[in-house]
Amino acid sequence: MTLIDGFYTDFEKPLLYIHVLAGFVSLGTAYLLLFLKKGDKRHKKYGMYYVYGMSTIFVTAIPLSMMGVVQPFLFAIAIFSFYFAFAGYRQAKVRSGARENVDKALTLLMFIAGVLLFLNAAGAINYGFYGQFEGMNTISIIFGIGCMYITAYDLNRYRKTDKPNFYDRTNTHLNLMLAGTIAATTAFISTIELFPQEWMNWAMPNVFIVPVIVYFSRRELAKKAQ
Repeated sequence: MTLIDGFYTDFEKPLLYIHVLAGFVSLGTAYLLLFLKKGDKRHKKYGMYYVYGMSTIFVTAIPLSMMGVVQPFLFAIAIFSFYFAFAGYRQAKVRSGARENVDKALTLLMFIAGVLLFLNAAGAINYGFYGQFEGMNTISIIFGIGCMYITAYDLNRYRKTDKPNFYDRTNTHLNLMLAGTIAATTAFISTIELFPQEWMNWAMPNVFIVPVIVYFSRRELAKKAQ
């Protein structure tokens, strides 16, 4: 990946190292948080490590996705992952419902990611390395639909003025953080090619983690009904 006299090569390696290190931090803390009591000091401390790690992944993925062959798919996935982590953090921090301009900016980013993913699936833009296997169009569509669903959910949430119920807010926080964990796990597994079939590297994190989301979500909402 070079453009002018190796300019990108000089910058790509340190960015990639930072990107990978942030990925390990995010992935490690994400799974550690599953075993820590919600709301205590350790949960908050390691939760911030997770947010910092995911934010670093996002910041480094932007230039990495544009070096050499531009990869809009990688750029879109970086937005996708960052949204879950930062929006989840906002749900935990802002008790009034996280409806400020920074939250709306996040929603706009998610909408942009959805558009990029649909364009990828349609073949309207070149997505480089990440488009090299047959099932990538389907994955782009699935991720794109997810982006648009979240965009619509957020827009509906912004119309509300009442303060959200505590358990609804913590449930949203939980769902977003675990969705970010799926994204981080998928990126890791796809990079090391853990499974023999490429589509499995993208699908398996959902197969294993979505039931965890359902379990914790039901447990949280059960508290609301008490």
